[in-house]
Amino acid sequence: MKLPLAALLALVAILVAVALVEAVSLGAQIGLRMSGRLDDEIRWMEGMEPVRVWDPGRHGRIDRRYAEWLERELRAGRVDHAVRLMRRVRARARARGGPLDPALVRLGLETYTRAADRMQRHGRLSLAADWNDTLFVFAVRDPEPRHRAAAAAAFVLDPAIEASLIARCEARQNAAGGMLRPAGAPAGGAR
Repeated sequence: MKLPLAALLALVAILVAVALVEAVSLGAQIGLRMSGRLDDEIRWMEGMEPVRVWDPGRHGRIDRRYAEWLERELRAGRVDHAVRLMRRVRARARARGGPLDPALVRLGLETYTRAADRMQRHGRLSLAADWNDTLFVFAVRDPEPRHRAAAAAAFVLDPAIEASLIARCEARQNAAGGMLRPAGAPAGGAR
């Protein structure tokens, strides 16, 4: 008789702990959001992420907040902030081992296109971004064919230039320890 009571008390204690974590997490998120501190809200959510393992939607909610933040930076014309933020988003996706959310890919394309356009206006296109952090990377690495096509179209790439970029990307990947090729892209740069 004492064993079922102990199991019931343990279950109640676990449920109370989960409810407390959820209440603290949600309360802090609401407070930060209402005060307009989106960056602090995202940091809070990322900090709570390892604790809230029972919530499979936590990654998606953080991605949506990042998308909102990126849109805000782009609307305000702060392209340099958007580029730094996009680097952070991509590093997060790599660390998690998953692909970027499609909304973040769309915003990444917009961010890097604007950054390249801005650098070109100033005559410094060669300084637009590091090779691993450019619109060209989306053109050759993204697993979604439509994202690769959109990135390639942003620079009106002809097939020879696209094949050259793929070959350069693969050479850099091999030299840097390698990353996976886009899904469906054969080795050697040919499509």
